[in-house]
Amino acid sequence: MQDCAPLFCCALEGQEAAISLLAHVPGFDRLDTKELEQLEALTEKKRYPAGTAVFFQDDPADALYILVSGSAKAFQTSESGKDRIVRILKPGNAFGELAMIAGKPRFLTVQTLEECEMLRLMRKDFVAFADKHTWVLWTLLTAFAERIRAMNDEALDMSFHDVPYRLLHMFKQLVERHGEKGPDGVRIGISLSAIDLASMVGATPDSVGRLLERFENEGLIKRSGSHWIVPDPSGLTRTLEYVAQQGA
Repeated sequence: MQDCAPLFCCALEGQEAAISLLAHVPGFDRLDTKELEQLEALTEKKRYPAGTAVFFQDDPADALYILVSGSAKAFQTSESGKDRIVRILKPGNAFGELAMIAGKPRFLTVQTLEECEMLRLMRKDFVAFADKHTWVLWTLLTAFAERIRAMNDEALDMSFHDVPYRLLHMFKQLVERHGEKGPDGVRIGISLSAIDLASMVGATPDSVGRLLERFENEGLIKRSGSHWIVPDPSGLTRTLEYVAQQGA
């Protein structure tokens, strides 16, 4: 259920671990050991407490980041002040690359959900490296295009459904991307509040709060401290399919 390698599920120490991490990042995965060593030598390891902004929307894009441990959320703030979470980051994810390469201000704010460790690669160092390995830039851009297309397809699909479907669909995705099997079912390995979930599905916290209570009463989900458990993922999928058919 959890699709990150064991390497990414704990804090990494030493050059060998950092190189192994870089080797799993799309665009860097084609580098040989020597090239990875050169790139790793340019990175800086940083720690961020829970609830810390790594950077803000509209900040200058002066670096890219790779999440080593912990989790974070990437969100966009509208002119009216509403936040919309567009991505939950997990260990092994790179972020901030597109704005950095384009030389544009940050499109999103990234904030840690728990204590995180990250590798930071400054733009000037990346540009110097990319000048010698131009194909890396094209591979990164291909990865960006695929990610943006997937996000657009998902946004289009979600736009045709109401909040109950969107919330159930979000839980299904969270199980697939962040699920940890346990005796009570599948625990979502990141802490998400009702406000976070509302931001992720584009709904009000009140409506999402009522749906969470309803889904809990139906046994589809269960609270566990600041986390969520899905007792029966297959049952969740069947309910999602039923809701889609009913046009709920």
